[in-house]
Amino acid sequence: METMNIWTHLLGSTAFVAVGFTLSYYVSRCEDLNITRGDVFAFGSFLISATICFGLSAGFHTLRSHSYNIHHLWGRMDILGICFLALGAGTSMTYYAFYCIPIAQGVYWGLNLFAAIGAAFTLFDTGGGGNKMRTLRGSVFSLLAISAMLPILQSVIELGWTRASKEVGAGWYLAEALSLLTGVIVFVGRFPERLSPGSFDIWGHSHQLWHMFAVLGSTFHVVALVTAQNYRRMHEAC
Repeated sequence: METMNIWTHLLGSTAFVAVGFTLSYYVSRCEDLNITRGDVFAFGSFLISATICFGLSAGFHTLRSHSYNIHHLWGRMDILGICFLALGAGTSMTYYAFYCIPIAQGVYWGLNLFAAIGAAFTLFDTGGGGNKMRTLRGSVFSLLAISAMLPILQSVIELGWTRASKEVGAGWYLAEALSLLTGVIVFVGRFPERLSPGSFDIWGHSHQLWHMFAVLGSTFHVVALVTAQNYRRMHEAC
């Protein structure tokens, strides 16, 4: 099981590094894109957080069998990585969701930071988790994801679904949310191994599927950012 746990997120971490370099190269070759420091901040915060999250996860699954102390140390690093990802996701989507409202940006950035720190401390107190804490971890991560999505929810309420999809990529954020929700349900419910114990110990375990849904959701997030940046490039005025 751990082999797939390692590779799903090791490849995911490497992929987001590659996305960062690819976007940087593309921007350097296209002078008419009008990339701002804010764009670099939004994309950079998410790509860096995704790289850290999936990298720490791969490290945890590689080293967890080393010893008791190493297991719990890297269990905390794994949790820290997830909180980093939520922080980067919330930061990047808030930038475009409230592009013309700096005060709202600051409020949501503060809320997102508070939620990430709160989640980290809550789960650190459990010793990094364990199977008995599976439901707690799933619940805390779900609440953390919801707090990160609040800017998009407000955008949909204020702009309507059509405008929010066009201007901030709401449709892609919905795909991200559904992907993460599916992953959490699979992880907490222990599907499919609960249906056939022992049959999915190497391939297809719920933890492996959760990893894949997390990478898929993060991919949708990047597409949403590209959608929002393209709109802002063509509509610079607030």
